[in-house]
Formats: sequence, structure tokens, C-alpha cells
Amino acid sequence: MSHNHRPVRLGAAPARLLIIGVILIAQVLVVGMGWWSGSRNLLTEVVDEYNRRVQAATQDTASGVALAIAKLEFDSIEPGTPGGERVRSMFEGLELPGNSVVSIVSVDGHELFSSGSLDSVTPTYSASAPLKRFGATLSVQSEAKNMLSARDAAASSINTRVLLGGSAIIMLTGVVALALISLHERRLVKANQILSSAYESQTSNLIAAREGMIVGLAKLADYRDTDTGQHLDRICEYSVQLARAVRDMHPEIDDEFIEHIRLASMLHDIGKVGIPDSVLLKPGKLTSGERALIEQHTVFGADTLRSIRKHCVEDSLLDMSIDIAIGHHERWDGMGYPSGLAGERIPLAARIVAIADVYDALTSVRVYKASMSHEKALEIMQRGRGHQFDPALLDAFIEISGTIDTIRLNLQSQYSFTGLQLAA
Repeated sequence: MSHNHRPVRLGAAPARLLIIGVILIAQVLVVGMGWWSGSRNLLTEVVDEYNRRVQAATQDTASGVALAIAKLEFDSIEPGTPGGERVRSMFEGLELPGNSVVSIVSVDGHELFSSGSLDSVTPTYSASAPLKRFGATLSVQSEAKNMLSARDAAASSINTRVLLGGSAIIMLTGVVALALISLHERRLVKANQILSSAYESQTSNLIAAREGMIVGLAKLADYRDTDTGQHLDRICEYSVQLARAVRDMHPEIDDEFIEHIRLASMLHDIGKVGIPDSVLLKPGKLTSGERALIEQHTVFGADTLRSIRKHCVEDSLLDMSIDIAIGHHERWDGMGYPSGLAGERIPLAARIVAIADVYDALTSVRVYKASMSHEKALEIMQRGRGHQFDPALLDAFIEISGTIDTIRLNLQSQYSFTGLQLAA
């Protein structure tokens, strides 16, 4: 019986790439979320720090200009007065950072002086300083354009660093993932090889035990009415040779079929254990009742094997054994027993064993007959071509008859040779 065990392939390339892809996608999401969260916090810190610095600078500017005006030795800085002209002159000479505007507003809200104006849309920084002696307030306003530029520069720098760092992390993750997967794969393959070896060893032991029981059971039954049990050895060899010879004619015949028929053919007469010795070993002619009882051995054998199959998993060897046991006495013309099957309705394995069984019966000694020569047996069997035997199978058997005769000579006992000599 042939068994092909395929080791399980673990970690195949598509699966490995899928796992790495999932890991990398997860890593990209993690890095992306980290970038989004971290960059927001960092940018917020950058902007806040810039705001503090610009606000402080603006306040310093306001305080400095207010201090300079407070030192003027004038009683008023109203426009048109000497003090006002001095303030205007100071405003025109001021060098303020960025786009800053200085203005002086009186307590009643009237603008006394201004160094310019700002875009109302652009955000600004504001600072003020009191001019108590003149009853006014000095204000400084600075545009936030520099802050926006600084923020953009900071964001660009952060994004570049995150991109480089994230890419390095993702690449490192991919390399580590590939290394871990490869290591795990090698371990799984090694474990699979160990399990496969143990399974094959156990399976081989079970198959050997099963085949040993089949051979022992078959020979135990065969010893009752044949020679020293070599009948079964010859039947299985004849059947195997014939199956090989017609392999090209029947697609169902493969290596497993041939191995199965080697064992299953041994069980063809297992049903004879249910036939009394007084009938089975009777040297004279059988009565019609005894003949009917003998014919029941096919049914007994098939029923015995079916009862075994009920307690087993599906087994093609047992199925073939049942076909052979019940069908090896059917005839091509439908005149056989027990079911009267005809032609290809008879299972192929049973048709093969039928030819092997008849040939061996003709060329072997029995308690009720002598053996006949190889040539005489073939002559008799050719008369049954298309009647008792499948004509194509019989033709193939005749073609390999030289091989069959060699097997017969190698496996027949001295007792059979003595019978052959007497018949000759």
C-alpha cells in the first residue's frame, strides 16, 4: 500500500509578505499618530515660546520709548507744541524691529502721534507704557508675520526629523519582523519535519501490522483446502502481474491499486472459514446442496469484511477486498455466482483475481484432483474467453503467461509438483 506524505509548508512567501506588510502598516500608523501628537505639542511649545519672546520685546520697546519721552523737558507733547515737535522728530528717527508701529493716545482716546499703520488682518503683538506727566499712553504694535515664519520653519524641521526617524524605525521594524518570521518559520519547519517523521513511522508500523494480520488471517483460512499456503502467494503475484499488464487499458489502475490487489487478492476465499470441512475437503463429487453451500463462501467472506469496515474509517483496501471476495466467481456472461453480474458490472479487481484463481486451481493439487500443466491450463481457460472471463484481461494474461509460469514454478510446493507429474 503506497502512502504519500507531504510535509506542511509553513511560512510560504505570500504569507510572509502579508505578515510583514501588516506589521509595517501598523508601524506607519503608530509613527503617524506619534508624529501628529508630538508635532502638535512641539509646535505649540515653539509658538508659545516665540509669543513670549516677541511680547517681551514689544513691551521692552514700549517701555524704552516711553522712558525717552518722559525725560523730555516740556510741559506738553500736544501736536504743534515744541514738545510735540520733539516727539514727532523722535518717532521719525526710531528704528523698531520688524513692522512695529508706535502711537500715543491721550486719556480721552485721541491719537496724538503714530509712526504708521498695520494690516488689520494680520495678527499683532501689543504693549503699552503710561506717560503720566503728559496724560497719555504710549502703545507699540508688532505684526505676527515673523511668528508665522518661525512656526513654519519649526514645523518643516520637525517634519523632516520625524520623516527620517520614522523611516528608520519602519525599516528597522521590517528587518526585525523578517528576521523573527524567518526564525519562527525555521522552527516550525523543523517541528513539522519531526512530527511528519513520527507520523510516517507510526503509520508505517500500523500499515505493517494491518498487512501482517491480513496475510495471517488469509493463510489461516487457506491452509484448510490448499497446499502449504503458497496458493495465496501465487494468487497475489498472478494478480499483480496481470494488473500491471493491463494498466494502460484501465485508468483506475495506479500504484495504489496494484499494492491493494496484492493484499486484497489474499482474502478472496476468506469466507471458506464458514464452510464445514466435510464439504470443503470432500474428495468426491458434491451434491447440489453442498455445491450451494460452497458457493456461499463468497457471501460469507464479503459479510465478514463488511463487519470489519463498520469499525474502521474509510479504507479503499477493505473496499477492494470486499469486491474481490463477493465477485471473484462471477462470470463475464452473467452465469456466475452469487449475484449473476455480467461484463463490466463485475468489479475490475474481481475479474483480475478470477483469472488468477482459476489458473492456480487448474495448476495446483487439491484433495479431490491432481494438477495439470501450464499449457493445458491455458488451453482450458481460452475456452472460457468471453464466457467465464473478461476477454481483454484473458488475452493479456496469455501474453504474460511466460512470466506467470515462472512465478508458478518458483512458488509451487513439492507436493504440487508431485501432482503435476502424476497428471502428466
